[in-house]
Amino acid sequence: MTLRFTCMLMLASVVQVTAQTKIKSIKVSDEITYATVDRPGELYITTSKGQIKRFDVEGNMVSEYNRDPITLFDPRDGARLFAYYRKDQHYAYLNPSFETTAVHTLDSSMVIEPWLACASGDHNLWIFDAADKTLKRINVATSSIDAAIQLTDLTDLSALEYMREYQGFLFLHHRDKGILVYSSMGRYLRSIGGKGVKSFNFIGEELYYVENSKINLFNLFTTETRELPLSGNFQFVLMTDERLYKIMGKTIEVLPPMH
Repeated sequence: MTLRFTCMLMLASVVQVTAQTKIKSIKVSDEITYATVDRPGELYITTSKGQIKRFDVEGNMVSEYNRDPITLFDPRDGARLFAYYRKDQHYAYLNPSFETTAVHTLDSSMVIEPWLACASGDHNLWIFDAADKTLKRINVATSSIDAAIQLTDLTDLSALEYMREYQGFLFLHHRDKGILVYSSMGRYLRSIGGKGVKSFNFIGEELYYVENSKINLFNLFTTETRELPLSGNFQFVLMTDERLYKIMGKTIEVLPPMH
């Protein structure tokens, strides 16, 4: 074995060890019930007490939300955060410090019993109306319904856990069916994953989720799939260009990226 080849092997080993080295481990006081990231890669967790904590890429908590419980939260680009409040049937936009910058009440003439709501583009909405079991894309500017999808086989409202628009598609997380994908005009396209999916997120053109102890990635435009190995059992695993976050119970592990 040549000296050059030996050095190359040693360097590869160092790189591999470095890539697996944990950057930081964070303990929070309450159970983590949800976790997501914004486009710049900062982490947001929701706790069992309804708090939302925001962490920068180094794992430092930079802001905290301690007000009315939010039904659906999406940090989006990190500058204009979306929050839906089912109890009061309104949605709001928050700044990075969780201060409310705008509040909007849902129009009862278009939505009778709003269960979930998420942003569609910069100004419009997707809403699931429990009264007629219909997903509705609301054009806020014209106060009209641009698309409607009826979920006729839905018997348990609690099975709808989250929804989000991304790259012109609507993604609905169904506890028993996995991730249901619709076009921007409400056409059903496919389902991804199954009952074992706990949450989902996106990196670039790929949707990813954890199932069967693997990170599964699905390209939204080519429909190609790939898998990444995952060691350990975690509630949430989040990927960004700079970080890998692994979350279980009250613990957050911050690691280098894995692609």
